[in-house]
Amino acid sequence: MSVAEIETTPGLDGLAELARVSLDGSSESIERMLALVRSALGMDVALVTAFTDGEAVVEASDGDSNSFGIEVGAHVPLIETYCQRMLKGRLPSVVRDAMHDPRTADLPITRDADIGAYVGVPVRLWDGSLYGTLCCLSHDPEPTLNARDIRFMRALAEIVAEQLDQRELQTEKRRLEWSRIRSVLDDEEVNIEFQPVFDLEDNTVVSLEALARFWREPMRPPSDWFAEAAGVGLGAELELAAIEAAVERLAEFPPEVALAINVSPATALHPRFFELLLGIADRVIIEITEHAQVEDYDVLAEALAPLRECGARLAIDDVGAGFASLRHILRLEPDIVKLDLTLTHEIARDPAREALAWSLVRFAEGIDATIAAEGIETPEDLAVLRSLGVTYGQGFYLARPSSLLH
Repeated sequence: MSVAEIETTPGLDGLAELARVSLDGSSESIERMLALVRSALGMDVALVTAFTDGEAVVEASDGDSNSFGIEVGAHVPLIETYCQRMLKGRLPSVVRDAMHDPRTADLPITRDADIGAYVGVPVRLWDGSLYGTLCCLSHDPEPTLNARDIRFMRALAEIVAEQLDQRELQTEKRRLEWSRIRSVLDDEEVNIEFQPVFDLEDNTVVSLEALARFWREPMRPPSDWFAEAAGVGLGAELELAAIEAAVERLAEFPPEVALAINVSPATALHPRFFELLLGIADRVIIEITEHAQVEDYDVLAEALAPLRECGARLAIDDVGAGFASLRHILRLEPDIVKLDLTLTHEIARDPAREALAWSLVRFAEGIDATIAAEGIETPEDLAVLRSLGVTYGQGFYLARPSSLLH
């Protein structure tokens, strides 16, 4: 529920609870909080200020701040503010008529900003340290402001502090994640294992799929490392490091065996990706995952075209895991369609999986693509996939990933 959806003014507890469940630590959340408090008290502007180096910095505002000469990011000497006087006990938390209150009437800021009424409370973080203030201003006097309004402001100030704490934690988390990925890149600790892909007719190895591994804490799936890298803006750099590490091993491959690499659509557009593959394109299979979003198929197809013209083959990975793979197939016209392991796993015991795989095999044949299957773990599943006409296959039953080539 948003502030605009509140038809009647709820009580203090109701407003505080509404604010608590509506916020997520972002700047927008704090602005929604300010809109809530300003509306509830009937003031012209609500502000969150942060204290630093003897100044009050306006961090966020809601309402007609310009009419008070206030803008977000402004630095005001603390000595000139109501807030410092309130914190030092020289002003109460509520000033109902600033122009006629002897404690504020002669202050330059009262006249310069045309302040009629003020409500302010401190904002303290989880460790008790003073962050700044939550305050409201109006041009007109507000004689109805009372102790209940102060309690309301204090409750909201606690929730604002929680949001600021959360934002700081998120910032620190992002800093830690960035440092962790940066360390992997700087130390060149992207390890590669290879899983063979077999021709299911004669059991020969036709390609080796490069799989990144990260042997450092925290121990977790490679997908988590790549997701974290993407979240801190290092996704392409980590993917390219993994691709480069795989390409460096190509000299160890038998000449008839191709290298299969996984790449996201965004990284496939990177100039470095083209540079890494251009000289070896005829020995590479480029796998685009079903789970990766394609922003512009025409741009991606154009970027891949020179590599495909030099012999690179394009595969759509994880087909059957969702609808995105079908769009990928229709728009990118791949050479290879790879059935996802969620479709092939225990296919021998599931007629529905078998029927879907059969239809995808026929579909691939219709577009002149070769069909491959991932996740083959039993002889029964292998037999079914062979009977369906699947050309290539990989999985633990056939061969596990290994760091060494045999």
